Amino acid sequence: MANVDFARGLVPFGELLRATWYQVPSAVVGNVSIFIGDPVILTGTGNTCDIATAGTGNPILGAVLATYDADQVPTQYHLDNGGAGYLLVADHPDQLFIAQTDGDTSYLSADDAGGNVNLIGGTGSTVNYRSGWEIDDSDTGGSTAGDQVRLMKLAPRADNTIGIANADWIVRINNHQQTSGIVGVGV
Repeated sequence: MANVDFARGLVPFGELLRATWYQVPSAVVGNVSIFIGDPVILTGTGNTCDIATAGTGNPILGAVLATYDADQVPTQYHLDNGGAGYLLVADHPDQLFIAQTDGDTSYLSADDAGGNVNLIGGTGSTVNYRSGWEIDDSDTGGSTAGDQVRLMKLAPRADNTIGIANADWIVRINNHQQTSGIVGVGV
């Protein structure tokens, strides 16, 4: 049976270990809207956040749980150039997340568990307000410390099949802005 194709970025798995408020500058640096589940980074000085950049060597602080305008009123997502605002971010280095693979031409296997991979950027949805980011499954689970996430295991659901497109994995941020990346393979 095919896996459901539902890109949604990084969604906390298990207990939420910490959530922190961060400010968004009046103009998002990347000129990109920020959605629930998007990976973000600390920028400049102070407590400001912006969207992360996909790929090896690009750290992540955490994933967006909620967005707010400058008056701290909840919004559906942070619109690019929509003015200053706030993000609530799951930013603990040990936080686990569920993320979907992008389902391109190659797929992660059980042997990739414990390895490091990168995320691939995607456009968020203005319908469900979820991130479009996914795991780049053509980037098999390796031992590069600068890769963005560590594959822990396949998400335990009967409707989630390994070795085909759009599998959901439990991951932990490997290249976290507050810790150094882990070299090698192992959970």
